[in-house]
This record gives sequence, structure tokens and C-alpha cells, in this order.
Amino acid sequence: MRFFSTFFLSCFLFYSCASPGAGPNGYLYSKVSLGIFATGENSTIQDKSCVRSILGLFAFGDASLEKIKKIHGIKEVTAVNWETQSFLGIYASLCVLVDGKK
Repeated sequence: MRFFSTFFLSCFLFYSCASPGAGPNGYLYSKVSLGIFATGENSTIQDKSCVRSILGLFAFGDASLEKIKKIHGIKEVTAVNWETQSFLGIYASLCVLVDGKK
């Protein structure tokens, strides 16, 4: 019983400490995809880059368009989407998915 009490108390205390910042958040777990931009043209390259947060205390990563474009030599971006994921406010991530052409 003590374990469950501690577990639920920690859920309330740490909820949304780590938040992806976009899209709806589920209380226990969420994984959401959001469409941000699209031209409707076909793409030849797809890549993704993520930023992560732990307890809202540590955040790291580079999910910028410029990083993805530079790594893969993308000249024209045809679509940008986000994927967010969070778990109990302990872990959260925001990934940028980029489709494009060389």
C-alpha cells in the first residue's frame, strides 16, 4: 500500500515537469504526431531530430531545421511534422520530422 501511495503522490508532484510543450498531454503517457507544414510535393529525403527533457531539470538535443538540412543536404523542405512523447512528467521528447529534396 505504501508503494502505491508513493507512486500516485509522485505522479501528482512530477506531472508536467517534463513536457514536450506542444500538443495534448496525457496524464500517464502520450505520443502525438502534429502536422506543421506541407507543400504537397513528393520528397526524396526524410529525417528526424529530437530534443529531450528529464524531470524538467535537464533538456538536451538539437531539433532545428538547419541541422537536418545541413546533415542531409536538403535544399527544399516539402514537409515538417512534430512528434511528441511524454511519460508521467518524468521524460518528454519533441521530434521534428523533415521531408525534402536535394
